[in-house]
Amino acid sequence: MKHFFGIIGGMGTVATTNFLEEMNKLYRPESDQAYLNYILFNHATVPDRTAYILDHDQASPVEPLIEDIKQIESLGPDFLAIPCNTAHYFFDDLQAATELPIINMLTLVEEALADHQGEKIGICATKGTSQSGLYHRTIERAGCQPLAPDEALQEKIMTLIYDQVKNQALADLSLYEEILSDFMDQGASAVILGCTEVSYVNSHDPKKAFPIIDAEKLLVAEVVRQGIQSQGKEVNS
Repeated sequence: MKHFFGIIGGMGTVATTNFLEEMNKLYRPESDQAYLNYILFNHATVPDRTAYILDHDQASPVEPLIEDIKQIESLGPDFLAIPCNTAHYFFDDLQAATELPIINMLTLVEEALADHQGEKIGICATKGTSQSGLYHRTIERAGCQPLAPDEALQEKIMTLIYDQVKNQALADLSLYEEILSDFMDQGASAVILGCTEVSYVNSHDPKKAFPIIDAEKLLVAEVVRQGIQSQGKEVNS
């Protein structure tokens, strides 16, 4: 297979499946042969990213992810995508391990924030992502104000991510809407969905009633764009 890209997933598997479904929704050609070529590493046993960020005595995901990158690199893809926001805490280490370009979700979010100058932006993400400051810095670079969840709201988010999606593959729309409403009540003009499990729930939300910036959807769009370009596919009309 020539001209394909690599996806390092499994963080978690339900969210990765949703990522693939969103790719197929966005790019739906008229024949099997017209779809994009890619290789998926669904590395479900990668140590928990948030656990390590909060406690460096826990197992690190860095070496397993670098091993994945090296294995995929040997196959000759054009670029890589990692549909896990929290894994981007290690982005510099991962990119330094390969000459292949890895699409950076944070960069995509920063670009999307250009229309929100000066606004307060909520961060709906794992505790690891929130406490690491990843999206705080991204939001500030874009000229916006970060709004981190307070302890009570963070617990709701972690329940949605871990108890509902990761453990049961449930899209609890009631809890999801409550979380977004809490951000709005605290002054957010938009909320970054900074976890692919939250993006999974959003994919099941028929209302789309809240202003969001979905990091996974941005990554999907960029993967499809680069895949079409590198593989010489035709853009959907």
